Amino acid sequence: MVLRAACAALFVAAFPAFVPAQVPDFYDLTAYRTIYLQFNQANWWSLLLQNYGPEIDIPADMTVDGVTYPNCGVRFRGNTSYTQLPPGSEKKSFNIRTDGFVPGQDLYGYDNINLNNGFHDPTFLREFLTYWAMRRHGPAPKANFVKLYLNGVYWGVYINVQQPNKDWAKEWFRSNDGNRYRGFPTSGGFSNGRCALTWLGTTIANYLSAYQSKQGDGTDLMQLCNVLNNTPQAQLQAALPAWFNVDQFYRYASVMNIMTQDDSYIGSGKDHFLYHDEIHGDFHMFPFDLNEALAGSSAMNPWLNTTATTKPAFSKTLVFPDWRERYDAHYRNILETTFSWGVLGPMITQFHGMIAADVIADTKKIYSTAAFTQNLTQSVTVQEGSRTVTIPGLQPLIQARETYLRGQSEFNRVRVTLTNLTHAPASPSVGQPVTVTVRATSNATTMQLWYRAVGPFARTSLFDDGLHGDGAANDGTWGGTIPGMGAGSLVDYYVLAQTAIGDMSFLPLNADFGAAQYQIGWPAGTSPIRINEFVAQNVNGIVDEANQHEDWLELFNTSTVAVDVGGMWLSDDLSLLKFRIPTGTIIPARGVLHVWCDEDGTQGPMHANFKFSSNGEAVALFSSDGQFLLDSFVFGLQTEDVSTGRLVDGQSDWVTFPAPTPLLRNEIAVCGMRSYGPTTRGLHRLSLSLAAQPQIGTTPNLVFTGGAPSGLAGLAFSLGGDALDLGFVPVVLLLDPSTIVGPITLPLTAQGGFTIGLPIANDPSIVGVSNFFQAFAFDAQGLTASNGLELKYCP
Repeated sequence: MVLRAACAALFVAAFPAFVPAQVPDFYDLTAYRTIYLQFNQANWWSLLLQNYGPEIDIPADMTVDGVTYPNCGVRFRGNTSYTQLPPGSEKKSFNIRTDGFVPGQDLYGYDNINLNNGFHDPTFLREFLTYWAMRRHGPAPKANFVKLYLNGVYWGVYINVQQPNKDWAKEWFRSNDGNRYRGFPTSGGFSNGRCALTWLGTTIANYLSAYQSKQGDGTDLMQLCNVLNNTPQAQLQAALPAWFNVDQFYRYASVMNIMTQDDSYIGSGKDHFLYHDEIHGDFHMFPFDLNEALAGSSAMNPWLNTTATTKPAFSKTLVFPDWRERYDAHYRNILETTFSWGVLGPMITQFHGMIAADVIADTKKIYSTAAFTQNLTQSVTVQEGSRTVTIPGLQPLIQARETYLRGQSEFNRVRVTLTNLTHAPASPSVGQPVTVTVRATSNATTMQLWYRAVGPFARTSLFDDGLHGDGAANDGTWGGTIPGMGAGSLVDYYVLAQTAIGDMSFLPLNADFGAAQYQIGWPAGTSPIRINEFVAQNVNGIVDEANQHEDWLELFNTSTVAVDVGGMWLSDDLSLLKFRIPTGTIIPARGVLHVWCDEDGTQGPMHANFKFSSNGEAVALFSSDGQFLLDSFVFGLQTEDVSTGRLVDGQSDWVTFPAPTPLLRNEIAVCGMRSYGPTTRGLHRLSLSLAAQPQIGTTPNLVFTGGAPSGLAGLAFSLGGDALDLGFVPVVLLLDPSTIVGPITLPLTAQGGFTIGLPIANDPSIVGVSNFFQAFAFDAQGLTASNGLELKYCP
């Protein structure tokens, strides 16, 4: 390792110093990009209007940050933000699917983009601020601002809101495979709580009409409504947490109420999303469509509609005193930490200033420039369809609402202050109990420890008696114990404190959201079997028995004898055993086993009960007794039809292969060539290839593309491959640094490439010998590198 690092350092010294640029996430708050859409149809606007109802995309080329994404799917989106626009307004909201006509295409890892037009908000800030507030206290889409051009015409500023799809779910949950439903009807109205978790009977079609299923057949949604509405009250507190995250609902409802967003579950009963967490089994409610936030009454009651039978998530749960105190505690936490002019005022100043010049220049915007400025500090009256609407000023509304809420006696009672939450041992072993301690002020009368590995939280008491790992009795430190857990268990925990009159406090502040965690380590097992290759985004590659393109992985037997792998476990989660390899499965010596990762077990025995996330997760192999981790790899964002695998079968270096090798070993069998790259997607931007087979006695052309026009490139080769992250430059060295030769400097053409002949000696002794090549150059973004290219010489 030391030799590799030293050789790599000498190699890097051949290049000028370079400081890598940080590319902000597409939804970073301060990222303020420009999106260009180019439609090639002469009647593109008419097509968009025509396709609004049936939600049919039309193709357009999208350019962002100088990169063009061809044939994205574009359509208008929105409900009142479309139907209630002023006559003739062209400031429509847009939905853009980067993979609409090009499978697998994405923009910075995202494939579905919502551009909202600022309807009901002359300031453009309300939706942005409310999503930000919600994300501080629970899962919610990201949001920021972009500028939009259509066929070269400036269309103005838009609120860029993340789509709550599987990519979104992966950012918040351990699995993104859960079902998703939007609380908005596919047909009929939304009155009488139709979209608000009321009981609609045992006909699934009733639920699929009242909700929009993004994934799921409605069976689980119906069961949630059944448990919530039909469980006897005496049993509901035990039954409901297995199906519904009550704390998350209370946080969501609190944010909606505080921000006066009554076009949500708390008011209209619609415009919310439900995600069914397949790991813990519970549904989580979160917001979507927030353009009417911060526009209601400053005196909206914190308990608005909480007894309404059309809103059973309120009326069925708040009858329990301890759950009522939970709602009160979450509401108060959000009020104290997030909702104040001291917190929101600076954000309003910052982001209003950031977009001001572009909003002023926006001739398409719905409301006037005067309203954009005035609505910060005063009410404005606007026309929305046939309605005349008065929208309160942001600052006076926020300040008046803060004053009103802080004047409520229930939000002024002295609560327990909790600090210094910790657990010991820091890294517990299998079956080892864990002691949790926390400091609490003297007004604590009840202290509870809530914990879980999988499923609903369990609880136990905390004590300040000197007998529970809490130090001395009555010293303000409370202690309790979480039972020992199995290997790989990821344990969440939080503390709940109550005063004599029941007022609650949590640590961490949001209870289960952002709970403290620890994981039980896996004892390392020994096995000749290694995870060798996988594809997490199979679009055009190998197909399974049902002629479907599915994710897959392969195991490799490194030994010289056959190995029975029946009973071993595979998973895409380091804390869960998921798929047990069928009994009697044998991998021959130096052979491979192919497993489909598609959740289609009915199609054959080698179809695992999990799918990979192309946004990144893990792949793991466990022993047959489920007690030992035999092999694992944690991966990031994946590319369509590109595999991740070991450069040398069964050995350590992980790389990517643009030409996967399903059902085969990764290494070149006899002779030929293969390309490989770093595991970080998009890190290298140059291309190196050979125009013909590497046959002895020939001079095939080595072809390089992607560099700066008329610039320079460095070409190096070695006797072996590697995957060494250089760290201080954005390059992975794909050559063995101990045998490297070069880099040799070569001039680039006006197109930023070179083509040189590679003379191969007419020497039979080099048949089957490999050389490895890689090129390095500057492009428009700075120093970068090519793929690695292995040539194994042919006779």
